Amino acid sequence: MRFKDLPKWLCVLSILICMLGCASLPSRDMIIPSYAIDADKQSNLGDLVGYNHTDLSGFYPLADGVDAFVARLALIESAQHTIDVQYYLYHRQQTTKLFTAYLLAAAKRGVRVRLLLDDMSQADSAFDLGALAHHPNFSVRLFNPFPNRSLPALGFITNFKLLSRRMHNKSFIVDNQVFITGGRNMGNAYYAAEDHAEFIDLDVLAVGKIVPEASTAFDLYWNHELAYPIQSLRGESDDMALQKVGDYLDNYVKQNHESSYVQRLRASNLVTMLGTGHLNLDWQKAEIFYDHPDKLLNEVEQRSANMSPHLFKAMGKPERKVIIVSPYFIPQEQGVKRLTEWVEQGVEVIVLTNSLAATDVAAVHAGYGHYRAALLRGGVKLWELKPSDLAALEIPNNKMRKTGSSQASLHAKTMTIDDSLIFVGSLNLDPRSFDLNTEMGVLVHSEKLSMMLSDWVDSKMDLFAWQLTLKSATEDKLLWHDTVTGETFDNEPQTSRWRRFQVWFMSLFPIEDAL
Repeated sequence: MRFKDLPKWLCVLSILICMLGCASLPSRDMIIPSYAIDADKQSNLGDLVGYNHTDLSGFYPLADGVDAFVARLALIESAQHTIDVQYYLYHRQQTTKLFTAYLLAAAKRGVRVRLLLDDMSQADSAFDLGALAHHPNFSVRLFNPFPNRSLPALGFITNFKLLSRRMHNKSFIVDNQVFITGGRNMGNAYYAAEDHAEFIDLDVLAVGKIVPEASTAFDLYWNHELAYPIQSLRGESDDMALQKVGDYLDNYVKQNHESSYVQRLRASNLVTMLGTGHLNLDWQKAEIFYDHPDKLLNEVEQRSANMSPHLFKAMGKPERKVIIVSPYFIPQEQGVKRLTEWVEQGVEVIVLTNSLAATDVAAVHAGYGHYRAALLRGGVKLWELKPSDLAALEIPNNKMRKTGSSQASLHAKTMTIDDSLIFVGSLNLDPRSFDLNTEMGVLVHSEKLSMMLSDWVDSKMDLFAWQLTLKSATEDKLLWHDTVTGETFDNEPQTSRWRRFQVWFMSLFPIEDAL
């Protein structure tokens, strides 16, 4: 190509990109809404729900990844009427394939399955999802889909404002009687199935009064204008495609029947407890919070659809102690002000987040780094997770793997107030969760669940996290302390100079509000 032809070819390329990026979504006129069944409809799960607690909800913490996955599979097998699933990420890995196989088996025995996924990670999986949706009992919808299915990233060129905002909710509901929510998506790292990496995460299994409220939230998203049946995006599938994906999933389950991971699933005590209805549920008052899906359509400054103001109002003003666990933590000036004011009023404020060595999103760490010195000067106790071998961690109700050398990364999103209130959900304490993505979670008035986290933080955190301090009262130089070994580091521990340079370089750009 001659240099003088360059402007012409750039013009052609620009037109092509615009044409591809300007693809439109199909009409929603023919989409039929659907809703949750009556929560009182007879189900095998009735004994677990406990109808004698009409004004309360029962909760069971799922801190262990194996238990968290076992709970989902066992509940799918027990389902008689409906299964509603809502996730941000749905990785095509061992756990997701097993989960999907169980969903399809439920659909084949007459259970209505509704699978609602954010479209961000679905580009490589449209075929099998579309084939599954050909089954009359299996519906799949993608939330906030990319109009161009072949080159979805081009959508950012013409509609970055909407497509950069995602549905981050995590919800799993069976027969409108049992509900699981928390930090976990679908993928191996969330369920202790990776040999090299694992997320430290937290879900809660809930029954009782709060479950129909969770179903109302699911229906709101399922029927929203941003939710599209997968057939409308990629065309109808056929019996042959459904048979092919069904055979593949059946064979996958058979091939993994004796795998080490499936054996660990069978060994979980939760299987027996769920089967007999002998879960030791904590029955308490609770509230569910969720962003209205209109949040993605609203201007960022318009917060009428946002859950966070209502959540923080319900949590109230702490009197003694606050524990914040957030893998992605960017408090911004307003958050620093609130946390340090609590310290001034005599409240102990403890924050646990990922270290640079443990985080899976370096850009977020760049945004968080701006606020560490101010938090420490204000008396906040700041801890950062070590990327430690998981065998060394002692997490409540968490039976860590016996083999492998997995590295830990924090993914749980939870907060406690005065050892009496605990929030568990999908909400990170960062601008993206507050203003851009949709989130959800439950606030439980439970001393038992709150103390579970508090006791862990008070007695175990020094085993798996570095404590941060300032080198002196007159400078912002940070120190990282390993309170077990007595070591002190004056740079981000277990990181290379190149990694630290990357984070420093990213911190120069005004991207914090998008993190």
